[in-house]
Amino acid sequence: MKCQKCGAEIPDNKIYCEKCGSPIQMVPDYNPVDDIRIGEEKKVPIPEKVTETVAEALPSGKRKYILAAVFAAFLGVLIYRTAYRIILEPVQETETEAVVLLEKPTFSLPSGTYSYMPTLTISHSQREEGVIYYTTDGSTPNEDSQIFNGPIKIGEGKTVVRAVFIRSDGMQSEEADGTYQVEFDYPEEPVFSVDSGEYQGSFSVIITAEPDCTIYYTMDGSDPDQNSAVYRSPVVIPSGLTVLRAVSVDEEGGMSGIIEAIYNVQEIVPAEDPVQNTMPAEDVPNS
Repeated sequence: MKCQKCGAEIPDNKIYCEKCGSPIQMVPDYNPVDDIRIGEEKKVPIPEKVTETVAEALPSGKRKYILAAVFAAFLGVLIYRTAYRIILEPVQETETEAVVLLEKPTFSLPSGTYSYMPTLTISHSQREEGVIYYTTDGSTPNEDSQIFNGPIKIGEGKTVVRAVFIRSDGMQSEEADGTYQVEFDYPEEPVFSVDSGEYQGSFSVIITAEPDCTIYYTMDGSDPDQNSAVYRSPVVIPSGLTVLRAVSVDEEGGMSGIIEAIYNVQEIVPAEDPVQNTMPAEDVPNS
């Protein structure tokens, strides 16, 4: 390696020129600190007194090398502080600004499958300080959603309930949700003791159903429901055309299919007594 100042050959185990005393250049000529301009970063100055003292205590041939080493150390400190402020400090600020949510509302029913129409109640520990909003179609609840003021009746099929609590100061809770599948176990249709057909004279029909079911019926062809007549004793079918329809309802409100029978009843006309051709005794001629 040759000296950049005088051109003399420098052995590999030397770090300065033995002829002119110049050190081998260890860092670029330009100053990389001048390229760093981020915000109002505080610059770390190189203590002049320290470098001057060190320089005076060393041989002239080693001064430049020592100064370069001191400069490199301060440059490393500057780069480290700059990287810390650029990379680490924003992360710390982000963590500090994380949104804190209130506890989520509580559902009175767990998610699951039900064989009846359950009633859902939503509560919150700070209920008196805000409003509970909810949806039943799976959409996200907000201040434009329904306000919970009373129990929610869950109907047949699948229902997804989502709810959120919003305090009067605008603080919002975590979201609560529940999925409910209602599948009714329908009872069997009632059974008539007499089939449809044409009959002579009035008769009675007995209707039977599964245990713990109530039978409702009509005789005018309309659909029976829970507002129709309740079956308690055999139904008398009068003369004429009668359309008897019935349905059974279990204790949980499950309703069977409707059963129907059509009866055409002819009235029975009693036979007349034959005419007796008799004469009073006093009118009988003498023989």
